[in-house]
Amino acid sequence: MINGRVTVMFPINQLGVGGAEQQLMELVKGIDKNRFEPIVVSLYPGGALEPEIKAMPGVELICLNRKGKYDFLILFKIYRLLRQKKVQIIQPFLTPASFFGMVPSLTNRRLVKIVTERCGVRVNPRLGSSLYRKAEDFFTRFADWVVPNSKAGEDYVVKRGISPASVKVIYNGINLDRLKPNPDAVAKIKQQLKLPEGGKIVGITASLTPAKDHQTFLQAAKIVSLISPDTRFAVLGDGPLRPELEKTAQELGIDSVVTFFGNQRDVGSYISSYDIACLTSFDHEGCSNATLEAMALGKPVAVTDVGGNREVVENGVTGLLSPPKNPDVLAHNIVTYLKQPELAQRIGQAARQRVMAQFGIPRMVQEYQDLFEAALRQKESSRKKR
Repeated sequence: MINGRVTVMFPINQLGVGGAEQQLMELVKGIDKNRFEPIVVSLYPGGALEPEIKAMPGVELICLNRKGKYDFLILFKIYRLLRQKKVQIIQPFLTPASFFGMVPSLTNRRLVKIVTERCGVRVNPRLGSSLYRKAEDFFTRFADWVVPNSKAGEDYVVKRGISPASVKVIYNGINLDRLKPNPDAVAKIKQQLKLPEGGKIVGITASLTPAKDHQTFLQAAKIVSLISPDTRFAVLGDGPLRPELEKTAQELGIDSVVTFFGNQRDVGSYISSYDIACLTSFDHEGCSNATLEAMALGKPVAVTDVGGNREVVENGVTGLLSPPKNPDVLAHNIVTYLKQPELAQRIGQAARQRVMAQFGIPRMVQEYQDLFEAALRQKESSRKKR
């Protein structure tokens, strides 16, 4: 039996705009504060989600103000926090927070250690990220549980040598309240896109990073624009590749029909403006928030057949799948929606029903709470046997 509130620490790099950060925010917001005391520990300050978490009752936010990539004093700061706050469960999110969270935890046998696997970028990572990942792969073996957000993620961690018995898949949850569109904002978005009468909007919501492969989206946009000149293309998200992608749009001659919106908090209004939502990831994609959000709003999706995408999207039923790095098939799927509006509507409705039934926030939060309590009981039972 678990007595009293359980202190759970969630280290994360920074509270910026991203899928993992959004899921962490929803988890600490929804968790039962009578049973759990959540502490979010960010390595760096200034993330866009920081004010929202600061304002949450029952949630403590601590920023460690890391000085740079060579600041390893973070290890000692987390070690000290674990002792001062009497943390019982630690669950870091993302690289390198997983490294900095796991290393100081190893000396505490009573501490429940949970590693999350978001199935993120694995193709050509920077040297620093690669070293952290290798370290995390090693230290993950000492975790009590590993939580991927897709079956693809489960397969990935098992291939890395993690015992299947210590892996539990918990799919992402989508906050429908967050997706409520602002009609005035939607109208403004369409004006910015210079949408002609009767034209359609094809959008992609993803960080502008190599793994999301926006080049394929832009190449498909070129093909679609030749067939359907009134179609406009929205790119929602930001990242290091933005200048390169804007240049690609110019070189393809589609810069007049493609708009880069950068990061936006009002994702509901932007996705609501889409007629079709795309995702062109070619790397290890986990459970994509962007895809689930589009489906929750009844949008027909056209996504690549990688990782967790195929777990969320049933081809021809809740969306259309295409091979990665294949703009021809992606363009064909987009044009199929444009030419068959009844099919697009039917798939969009089926997609919404799927998300409503299986990907809600309460379900995700409850699964984490059940895991926390089971892990504590398991840890206590092991301690008594020693």
